[in-house]
Amino acid sequence: MSVEPTDYVARLRAQAGEPGREEALRRDRRVRRLKIGLAAGAGVLLLGGFGYWLTDVTGERPPYEPYGAKVLHEEVWPLEWPYTPGMPFRNSPASGWADGADGIYVAEPTASGGLTAKNIAAVLDDVKTLLVETNVSEKTLAGAQPTAALALLDPRGADEAVRKDMVTRFDPKEAYLDEGGIRTRGTMDYEVSAAGELVVHVDYAFVYALVRAEEGHEVIPGVPEVARIAVRRQFTVTSKGGKLVLGAYASEVANHDCSAQKDGYLHPLFAEGRWKAAKGAQVALADLYDERRVLTSGPGHCVTPSGT
Repeated sequence: MSVEPTDYVARLRAQAGEPGREEALRRDRRVRRLKIGLAAGAGVLLLGGFGYWLTDVTGERPPYEPYGAKVLHEEVWPLEWPYTPGMPFRNSPASGWADGADGIYVAEPTASGGLTAKNIAAVLDDVKTLLVETNVSEKTLAGAQPTAALALLDPRGADEAVRKDMVTRFDPKEAYLDEGGIRTRGTMDYEVSAAGELVVHVDYAFVYALVRAEEGHEVIPGVPEVARIAVRRQFTVTSKGGKLVLGAYASEVANHDCSAQKDGYLHPLFAEGRWKAAKGAQVALADLYDERRVLTSGPGHCVTPSGT
């Protein structure tokens, strides 16, 4: 049933004159203002709590320490975050390299300069053996000395310091090779000198994924941290009298603790150490992996890279 406009207006006038009408309206306005104030306060508290959380998970933590790692796929983790056994070569140019000794290619020998293909193949095999046993062998990496491989070198062509530097070893009490292993890439070519001697040129890089031997800082519960060390070796050997005579030699190691004592081992920098070392001068990642770069002559050049 519809209400006539005149009746509706009359009823409003009657209500306006009722006792306590003004007080009721004032109470209603106070309740509305209180609700608005409470809602605004809750919003401020919510934003403040979010800001506190954001500060806690970012500003209060070192940049290398993950937060909320479980909600992110490791592929998209920031560069500063640690590496793990799940993706030990994350963000590394070496991720697509060959594994271990598979990356050491021996050139196809061809008879040249009075040397038969068989003669050349034997020397190239010796050079590969030297590289494998000094840089890839599990026993050597675990601290053993590759005595048999080093015996391929003529001692008159390499002093003791260089012979030691040619070997990649890790202290088994400090770190061991992760199951992700080693990534290898490089070149080996040869020529016959005017004197009829075979000269082999070597330029190889090895990138190692390593885990602490002792329980250390975990990236997330149950997941250990992986550190990477990159080693590059450039040298020339000449075959003389069944021995390899070392000529020019240069080496470089990246992400090794340059301040560590020279004990014959390489000491990897994990995330915290890498972050602290990076405060000084760095070698850019692109330069570290530049295949055209010629190393400064001499052994044991230690560099702090922007990445490995």
